[in-house]
Amino acid sequence: MTKKVKYILVSTLSLVIVLVLSLQGSIFKTAYADKPNAGSTIAGVNVSGLDKDEMTEVLQQAVNKWVSEEIVVSDGEGEVLIDPSQFNFDINATIAQYETTVDKPWYAFWESDRIVHLPLIITIPEEVTTKITEVSGWDKEETLNAISTQTSHLKEHEIKAVVNDLKIDNERIALSIESIPTEVMDVQAVAELLNSTILYPNDSFSFIGKVGETTANRQAKNFVASLLYDAVLHTEFEILERHAQEKIPTYLEPGINASINIQYTEDLQFLNSSTSAVQINATVEGSNLKIEIYSNEKGKDVLVQTNKEEISPRIINRYSDKLSVGQKRLVQEGQKGVRVVVTRVISESGSRTEEQISRDYYAPTNRIVLVSSKQAVQTTTPNPTESSNNNNNGTPSENTQTGTNGADINTDPDTQIDLDNNDLPDMNDNGEEALPEGSYYDKGGNLVTP
Repeated sequence: MTKKVKYILVSTLSLVIVLVLSLQGSIFKTAYADKPNAGSTIAGVNVSGLDKDEMTEVLQQAVNKWVSEEIVVSDGEGEVLIDPSQFNFDINATIAQYETTVDKPWYAFWESDRIVHLPLIITIPEEVTTKITEVSGWDKEETLNAISTQTSHLKEHEIKAVVNDLKIDNERIALSIESIPTEVMDVQAVAELLNSTILYPNDSFSFIGKVGETTANRQAKNFVASLLYDAVLHTEFEILERHAQEKIPTYLEPGINASINIQYTEDLQFLNSSTSAVQINATVEGSNLKIEIYSNEKGKDVLVQTNKEEISPRIINRYSDKLSVGQKRLVQEGQKGVRVVVTRVISESGSRTEEQISRDYYAPTNRIVLVSSKQAVQTTTPNPTESSNNNNNGTPSENTQTGTNGADINTDPDTQIDLDNNDLPDMNDNGEEALPEGSYYDKGGNLVTP
């Protein structure tokens, strides 16, 4: 082979090597950089041309600034607040990784400096993992990955939680349906806010927190809350807070109702103490409100029992001098009250748990009677001589009963009441039942005597 040919071959080979190495350098740049010729960064901080100490300083400043603002992880409804200073930012390990990545082999001295974009190496604290795990509706791993990504790159402090894709329609574990009373308005608005509510295991529910901001009146809230309470009673959920209405409503039965009062923070709250997520549906169908609770698992067998004790009304006498002697008039008819004890029995696999849920007292309506305050006076019968004389004079000798104003007792049956005074309790000066000294009626209608 001639020298000329050798020269041509060597030149050609050298050219090929240069082209290959140039292409290799382009590949490195494409693999490590978002933009050609951009400077290398760590967590978005430009570190090109800096030595190790300089990189440590600028990265520490960036971390200190970033951890001064709280992290908010939210799914649009619930949120978890995280203190970013809890995270461990390993700056030294990150710089070591950076130097290893950009370091060129000795034989590639002609290559351009590699441009890389690396995150900070961090460790998520156990406290954060626990907080995310406690939100049962979130995908734990995916949400923690989102937190790790934004934290290691020192990005936004608002992080979107990843929600489990959940569909609950297998088992209806509770149902309450009732005709909407004519005097109750805006039930539709309250039902729409409640509808499709999902509760994961150990999630608590607050009626005020869910629908309290609606402009619907209190009657509508009480009605919807009562039907929801009725449905919840037929589950194993733990009742955290419930207030009875003062009077027995026209719907449901005594003891199965709930009162909502935002001003006095009277709420209906319960806990999903089952092992499955549930969905609450509230719909208006014609003139009825229907509340259903669905689960992906069959619920336990639940029996709700109500024990009622009737309470007779008291008789209250009011005195009036406008009535004739002995005359009485009924002002208000009495109505019986009731004490109600609600008990729930939960059965599963042969075991039976009984718990008392509530004791409610609905006061009776007292019977009010208006009684004449006038008293009859009786004239004594004269002696025989006086009687004879009187007979001679033509004046009556029989006993005559008159009122204090001289009028006879009014015996008109239309103004009398069939009430035996012997059955009336003793009355005080105000016309009310006289109680033993120091005695009183408690909220349960019981007479308390010291």
